[in-house]
Amino acid sequence: MQNFTKEELIILRGVHSVLGRKYGKSGRYVSLIAKGDRKANTQVAKSILKDLKSILEILTEKEKP
Repeated sequence: MQNFTKEELIILRGVHSVLGRKYGKSGRYVSLIAKGDRKANTQVAKSILKDLKSILEILTEKEKP
């Protein structure tokens, strides 16, 4: 199950390490969640996924007319 499209993953590039630090995890861990290679079945993983979606919404809001 992929959580984001390739285009969305490109937009989110660079936030993985920041979110990792916020939650005491590695940027790689956050990346695995974003790509859907790791299930968001823990509270931390669910929080990371929620933050990724919020960040994406903020970053893509400017692109809409």
